[in-house]
Amino acid sequence: MHYKIIFLLLIFLSNPLFSEELSFETLPLKKNIKENILEGEVFSESSVKTLDPIDKGIKGQSLSFSIAGLHPKSCSYALKTLSNYEEYSHFLSFVKESHYNENKKEIQFLLSHMLLPYDMLLIFNLPRITNTGNYPFSFEIGILKNLHGNIHVMEHKGRCLFYSTANWSGAHTGVNSTVFEIFSQALTKLSMEILFRISSSLKH
Repeated sequence: MHYKIIFLLLIFLSNPLFSEELSFETLPLKKNIKENILEGEVFSESSVKTLDPIDKGIKGQSLSFSIAGLHPKSCSYALKTLSNYEEYSHFLSFVKESHYNENKKEIQFLLSHMLLPYDMLLIFNLPRITNTGNYPFSFEIGILKNLHGNIHVMEHKGRCLFYSTANWSGAHTGVNSTVFEIFSQALTKLSMEILFRISSSLKH
């Protein structure tokens, strides 16, 4: 048993995502996707699956998500705007309300959009991102309760690189998996594109 633990630890440490700080070069993305990101495109990918019943015949559902984008400006410039979560309702038309509790580090977004099957209230924990680093986030309540993810913020040649992943599984949300996959991918991509554009033009 002792040797098995050592073996697993060696595998863990040999993985480039753990053995070195995440950078543009070590992002787990294909070469052509990285090239597109360098050209200014936002990459967003979402996979939603319907799972076998998990309890009393209730179906399950899972979500695996990732997004990456390279901001035109430096992180110190970009984050002055992007860290103001409470202002997102002024930046994004489908965010009807946006609030941030500094003490709880809790964000509340009320979303309403034609791609959404109904208005959604998202409440999740996330520190205010003001510097480069790795920022974990989680959903504590709602249909995506126990979703966990990370936002990586890195400097890359004078520009700010954002890479985020999230995973969740639980009881079926009631939203068709294909529809869920489409709107989660499309809305997050659109959000990053708009936020990048706004935060690039605002004067600080």
